[in-house]
Amino acid sequence: MKKTGVIVSNLGTPDSSSPKDVARYLRDFLMDPYVITIPWFFRFLLVQGIIAPFRSKKSAKNYQKIWTEKGSPLRFHTEQIVNDLQKKLGESYKVVPAMRYGKPSFEEAREKLKDCSDVILFQQYPQFADSTTTTGEEHFKKVFSGFNFKIIEPYYKSNLFISSYVGFLKEEFKKIDFDYVLMSFHGLPESHLKSADPLGNHCLQSKNCCEKSEKVLSRCYRAQCFSTAKALAEGLGLKDNYRVSFQSRLGRQKWIEPYTEDMYKELASQGVKKLAVICPGFSVDGLETLEEIALGGKESFLAQGGDSFHFVPCLNSDPGWVMACAQMILET
Repeated sequence: MKKTGVIVSNLGTPDSSSPKDVARYLRDFLMDPYVITIPWFFRFLLVQGIIAPFRSKKSAKNYQKIWTEKGSPLRFHTEQIVNDLQKKLGESYKVVPAMRYGKPSFEEAREKLKDCSDVILFQQYPQFADSTTTTGEEHFKKVFSGFNFKIIEPYYKSNLFISSYVGFLKEEFKKIDFDYVLMSFHGLPESHLKSADPLGNHCLQSKNCCEKSEKVLSRCYRAQCFSTAKALAEGLGLKDNYRVSFQSRLGRQKWIEPYTEDMYKELASQGVKKLAVICPGFSVDGLETLEEIALGGKESFLAQGGDSFHFVPCLNSDPGWVMACAQMILET
């Protein structure tokens, strides 16, 4: 009896924290038209001529801050999910990791799953975005052409995701003393939202557009982030003591607001002293959570007058989350 293949996929990571490997990763990542949406020629000049040569050293230093004896946190946490899922699903399934950029690649995953009857793609992105979900799906379809396959949809409001995350956070919150929660999601350029708008005239056209977005919810990243945040707040019993913000802004164009980097000052000025930060747009910890939030965010909030800053890890390979992942796969 042939097995069903399962690919647990994430965005990717450099092979090492050296400037050379980081530059190679940045070129691969940023040349994707789903990530930087300008025409190829100008994208090539920007990435190959400016970003990769000049940003790689700074990015490498940031990666070095979070690199461990096991290597990249994003990679080893993903591999741990794969190992734990394999145990949960049993011999009828074959579970492998794959990164959209870098290693292990989708091509390597294809070789490992060549004898499987069907393949399921499970991308570790709770919310939809062309720069994560779509590019991963399209690359998967290209590499696995000829296979019977299924794709697990973004799970931003899945009861399995929300309940496992709420249970995880309740346990984590017992370990810390805080008076406010900041939910920081990865940001996107506003142009990405507008280009994904199936109606063409809804996204960002009013202040509360995300509250009236049922027709576009399947493709609206911002609305899905607010949906996740609301569900988590309800499960945790948060009312007026949480906010949503967006991080990782890059370049000069306008990104989704409010910006996480500005929120530290705003909250401190409003009297928040003990801040807990969670990142519900990431299932697995990586550079954006461990360096940008856990290290950079802490420094920023304390400099603004806060007393304590607590970064709560992502789900990673938490047993409750692994069990939820297994159930999603079984229900696909």
